[in-house]
Amino acid sequence: MAASGEVGYWTAAEARGRGVAPRALEVVSRWALGPQSVMPVARLDLLHAVDNPASCRVAEKCRYVFRALLPPQPPAFPAEGHLHVRTDGGD
Repeated sequence: MAASGEVGYWTAAEARGRGVAPRALEVVSRWALGPQSVMPVARLDLLHAVDNPASCRVAEKCRYVFRALLPPQPPAFPAEGHLHVRTDGGD
């Protein structure tokens, strides 16, 4: 079974809307999914709350495909969430 990982991010209010999150996510994703990584993975999962459309846009910009609507999992994830996935093939 191929290794997988999970990515997440949080952007300070004063940096939002400047492209920081997509640039950082793209760099980390290419590194983790690429052969140059010490421990390359074949799949990265990105989860975010449904009520966070900005995170949805970041995921889509970085070629993370929407895969599932996730049920709430309190206390850590009290609302529904989205699961986006990117593989070493870019989907």
